[in-house]
Amino acid sequence: MATTMTPLQPGTEATAQAAAFAIFGSDIPPIDPEDYDGSWRTTLHIIAEEWVGEGRFERHAVRTAAALNALFVTQKLYGVGSPETRADSNRLQPLIDRCRHFGITTADLIRHGAQFPES
Repeated sequence: MATTMTPLQPGTEATAQAAAFAIFGSDIPPIDPEDYDGSWRTTLHIIAEEWVGEGRFERHAVRTAAALNALFVTQKLYGVGSPETRADSNRLQPLIDRCRHFGITTADLIRHGAQFPES
């Protein structure tokens, strides 16, 4: 029996729930029952506030800065287009994507230790 998948429609509960899992992965903090009104759309900001309160944004910025520094070392050792550099870059991509979701900027990463090479 074949099933067909329909794309998520903007503004639906399914879209909001998918967005929560895309942004936060399976690492969604527990939400107090009084903060959850049964709607993922109105709960996304509560999840984000929990992440900030728990210091997860800061830890993510530190982790990403360290991964960037490792990538820069690999680039220096093996060259920008090397298989080693591409592998490091592929491992770094989910961290960068999450930075975009969280609004973590280059300045934030520098403040947390990222040492971008001089252009």
